Amino acid sequence: MRWGDMDAVGHLNNTYYFRYLEQVRIEWLNSLGYGIDPEGIGPVLANTACTFRKQLTYPATLDITIELEKLGNSSLKLRHHFYRQDDPGTVYASAEVLLVWVDYKAEKSVAIPDPIREAIQRALPAA
Repeated sequence: MRWGDMDAVGHLNNTYYFRYLEQVRIEWLNSLGYGIDPEGIGPVLANTACTFRKQLTYPATLDITIELEKLGNSSLKLRHHFYRQDDPGTVYASAEVLLVWVDYKAEKSVAIPDPIREAIQRALPAA
């Protein structure tokens, strides 16, 4: 966390949870070898929600998990949990994200290509 990520009440501003989730997804996709290519196909955010369980305050280093909840034909539902590294047994927030694969230029959903689907299944076996 950064000092400027907090709000006037002194805890992590709710918008930053979503920014952190976005960063986790981008880094995860890059690690699979399928980063965002605006000229091709890839994920767009269709839905997201976050349940705030316990306030996060600065200073803190966070661990954010990424788990596969459902892998559909053209969509992917992920689950996340926020932990402080100095308090790894406490879930500070939990979130869900729905991604839909699209052809960016055509602005239409497409099936998740088999190589990407296989990489997702290897990286995140369904619970």
